Amino acid sequence: MNENSHPIIDAHVHLWNRIRGQVRGEVPVRAVSNGRITIGDNEILGMPATMLDCQARAELLIAEMDAAGVNTAVVVQEYLDGEQNDYLLHVASQYPDRFFVHGLPDWFSPDQLTSQINSLLNRGFKGIKLPAHQLEGTIELDGKRLLIAFQAIADADAILAVDLSEGQSQVPAFRRIMDKHPSMRVAIGHFGMPSRGGWPGQLELCHYKNVYVETGGIIWLYRDHGIAFYPAVEAITNAIDLIGCDKIMWGSDWPRTMVDFTYTQAIDFLVNTDRISETSKNKILGLNALRLYGEIQKPRSSRLNRIPRITDG
Repeated sequence: MNENSHPIIDAHVHLWNRIRGQVRGEVPVRAVSNGRITIGDNEILGMPATMLDCQARAELLIAEMDAAGVNTAVVVQEYLDGEQNDYLLHVASQYPDRFFVHGLPDWFSPDQLTSQINSLLNRGFKGIKLPAHQLEGTIELDGKRLLIAFQAIADADAILAVDLSEGQSQVPAFRRIMDKHPSMRVAIGHFGMPSRGGWPGQLELCHYKNVYVETGGIIWLYRDHGIAFYPAVEAITNAIDLIGCDKIMWGSDWPRTMVDFTYTQAIDFLVNTDRISETSKNKILGLNALRLYGEIQKPRSSRLNRIPRITDG
């Protein structure tokens, strides 16, 4: 692959300067230290242990991106960490050529949702995150109040990043949303959860003109198969057969997946495979994301050179 051809864009990362989150609106998530967090009463390693203060700061990711030759990253949010709107606006102002950031409203409060979204858009966000999987069984995605909120996103030509519940349970509702707002630009997260039942149901949404899918977390889904991640490559090739290679974007899900693997391993399984053509790789690694996000935030036009490693010599 030509190292100086097209930019590489990571379409799914997380940044935070503090953790004060929740799961399904009720179970608290708190930081401990050395990468450890608590979810309710359970303590787990939620990020690399070297994150001593449990802060996934932009500067840490920029260092990883530079080492791996990644130009730009798309920052999404998740209730697991707690909303990071103020911090992400600061990050975007500090590093405008490195990050595209999504705002996170309170989807559990439908009556205030549209005003919250408009406020986030007025503050400078060009994307809105919907952790739809956390709403399942509580909030109707295609209910009247949420449809008004989606209209606000579509009218602003903003991008909706959405993580749907595994399988197809939320696909019919989201299809109705897209039928109402066919111009809305959407990125479906976690590649539609390919290691779970019901796949590739979510990928069928990519037949809408402006709906894309990104691979954030795919190496977590196949973490037991080694760093070549052959089942992940298989899932991507199957998706290419189903929806073509113009709607697929690479994402790492930094820093969560880095409890098991390095950042470069999160990209090298795709860079090094011979089962996907170089043309398709360039599209998946950056050109598709550039088409979805590029008119809002232009990354550097050429690929960054990966920093040589001491072990290469």
